[in-house]
Amino acid sequence: MKCNCAENLPENVKALIDLLGEPEEGELNYAGKKKTLSRLEALRELKRLEAEGLIAPPKKHGFVNVHIHTSESFSVFRSPAEAAWEAYRSGLEIFGINDHYTIDGHREFGEACRILGLKAVFSIEAIAMSEEARIRGERYNDPKNPGRVYLCGKGVIRNLKPHSPGDELLRTMRGALRKRYEEMTEKAGEILKKFDASLNLVFDDVLKCTPRGNVTERHVAQAIAELLRRRFPNPHDLRNFLQKIFGEVKISLSSDEALQDLIRNELLKAGGPAYVEEPAEAFPSIEDLVSLFREYGAIPTYPVLGNPITEREADLNSLFDELESYGIFAIEVIPKRNTEERLREILKCAEKRGLPVFNGTEHNTKSPQPLVDEFSRRPEFLQTFKRGAYLILGHQFLSKYAGIGYIDSTGHLTFKDRVFGASFFSFLGRIVWPDDALEWFRDVGEENTLKIALALYDILGDKPCCWSVKPGFRLPRELLNSIKLIDGEKPQIEVEDVFREKLKEIVKNFFLEDKN
Repeated sequence: MKCNCAENLPENVKALIDLLGEPEEGELNYAGKKKTLSRLEALRELKRLEAEGLIAPPKKHGFVNVHIHTSESFSVFRSPAEAAWEAYRSGLEIFGINDHYTIDGHREFGEACRILGLKAVFSIEAIAMSEEARIRGERYNDPKNPGRVYLCGKGVIRNLKPHSPGDELLRTMRGALRKRYEEMTEKAGEILKKFDASLNLVFDDVLKCTPRGNVTERHVAQAIAELLRRRFPNPHDLRNFLQKIFGEVKISLSSDEALQDLIRNELLKAGGPAYVEEPAEAFPSIEDLVSLFREYGAIPTYPVLGNPITEREADLNSLFDELESYGIFAIEVIPKRNTEERLREILKCAEKRGLPVFNGTEHNTKSPQPLVDEFSRRPEFLQTFKRGAYLILGHQFLSKYAGIGYIDSTGHLTFKDRVFGASFFSFLGRIVWPDDALEWFRDVGEENTLKIALALYDILGDKPCCWSVKPGFRLPRELLNSIKLIDGEKPQIEVEDVFREKLKEIVKNFFLEDKN
């Protein structure tokens, strides 16, 4: 995504913004172009210029978007750092990466968000298969393929252990898909050679469209489009060649996206001459994919398609019953794909069941689109989406420092009281901790961290505000030992009155309320 020149920015600033999308040494799409700064260094320099008043800071709107793709799968964003910059300039508060089949972009994304002051959500997406639905011709959230189910793991907190069941499953899925794309590339290459012997398409061309080889069907189309543009730089010649293969071509060839879509639809999709059917190994069962997400420490989540209304999504209560039987207790929406009526219906049904709702925009094409859609700007919907996003942030925090997430290791809700669980995790997601406090949580251990979290919730409650904690936050050992855990459907604490007052005083001194 090239620099948005709608902003009146100095040339040196535009150059820094463009650096955010440039491949770096070691990445497959790196072409040897020497860079003065890395992507993250360019981001730090942009923040420095902003601090010096040379770039006007963006207006903060408190928007959230926890589902975007980056170059690590396929996207208009050429890097995770570039995506973070666009989110920052768009006034987002919480931003989430959600690439297909990989978490390779998480490190850069997290550091970019830290530099910019964004709250980062880390997720992954993959596709499962319900054989029962496939046989019956019933669709879930893939409007074209019965039985296929897109699922996300929201709030990834760790990598997979080598050779674990999840690691082996992910390798199998990616290997099966890669074999398919290799075969598609070979078939497409043979077709191109029939019309022009000088056209030599190889799979390395496809790999070079990615930073780390996580290839998709869209990358095959991209590689073909780039090869054709190099061979036919004149638009008239390119159109003549395409018409030899596809017949009449009505699209504007000035658009890379339109050209890639033409190639994908006419050459690579089902019925096209280079189409290769997806192998069964690419699509695990819903149960196995949910288990993989739990290995990541993530919250298994179902993205509701919304529109068109598919067979499985026609009855939302029935769908949610089924999802819960798989251990899926959260849903996601892409609001711009829905009508207002359908969106309200989804959110109302989710609220009745105590299911958090996350939102996003996908951005898994080369088309520039706003990071905040119309519905996600509305206060009535934004409130729900922020509550969901804070829940993921709270899950990430408590999973890392207390070993307890929104979902337990068996796939059930950690807290059976859904109202309490959603409120508690959302509360924790509203707290911004300094680095020294996070180090202290590691030192005091998981049980003590949970006690502190519950004590803070008990004192502050789930108010609709955020909290920034000043450096130096600690609880004296005597005070920490005075907090007693009481197990139950919703865990509680016991604190003697004298210690409760001391705790309130510490909170008063270190917690700064932010109502924006």
